[in-house]
Amino acid sequence: MKLYCLHEGIYEGVAARLTRLAAACLAEGVEFCPLNSECADYSNLPNLNPGDLLYNCARGSETLESLLLGDRVVTFYVSQPAVIATPVDSVDWTILHHKAALRAPKTIFHMTGHRAQLSDYVQFLGGFPLILKIRAGTRGTGIIRVDSWPNLLSTVDFLLSTSSRFIMRQYIPNSGTARLVVLGNEVIASEFRDNLPNDFRVSGKEGEINFYPREVGQDCSDLAVAATQLANVETAGVDIVLDASGEPYLLEVNFPHNFVPPQMVTGVDVASLMVRWLRDKSLRASVG
Repeated sequence: MKLYCLHEGIYEGVAARLTRLAAACLAEGVEFCPLNSECADYSNLPNLNPGDLLYNCARGSETLESLLLGDRVVTFYVSQPAVIATPVDSVDWTILHHKAALRAPKTIFHMTGHRAQLSDYVQFLGGFPLILKIRAGTRGTGIIRVDSWPNLLSTVDFLLSTSSRFIMRQYIPNSGTARLVVLGNEVIASEFRDNLPNDFRVSGKEGEINFYPREVGQDCSDLAVAATQLANVETAGVDIVLDASGEPYLLEVNFPHNFVPPQMVTGVDVASLMVRWLRDKSLRASVG
């Protein structure tokens, strides 16, 4: 049995994921086969055998993943994409969570520069401050806090002029964000990330992350598992904020997710649990 682990180049965090997944495969008796989509030979791609494992461990490589997908290849998808792995922005999953009425910040999913409409939106979201979130951002980039009308109007006008796709959300006062790692029907690790000094975000420049293990309660766990299942995946890193009274609000589901920080601070061998999950899923499929 082989695990074909896809990645697009080597950038911050990817090398650490590959190292831990390789070690997990060695311990679980699975052959580790990393594939860099930037230098793969697309004229001679590997033929995956029934029961082989496929995991795109970082952003990118969706084209390579689509080429390697097959009905009998084992993945973290609940319902296997039959033909193509369509990249899904976390905002698209937010729409699913909204329709399922999961607890989350109020959201405007399509923005406008029309002043009267913006006034209605601000009122609907509870007033300032507000959050603008640009699609496809990562590690806090593209998340903008807006505290006033001049700030909102100038920022929205600029973003619309660049054809950026973005949403506007209710701001939930908080001191940081919980990251819950879901695998199957449970949370296997959880950490908390404090907001950075003089910032409302938990991550920014390289190294500016303050995270530590923290139990967040059953309500958070139930919310994280429900959000992951709606995203049609069996593992995810789910971000949740807690308001002043401790009520959880779902921010987003990340798949793939960076499991390394939670593994480091909690001591839970997330990589091994993930590889074991895929291996056992493959074995069950072969028996069935």
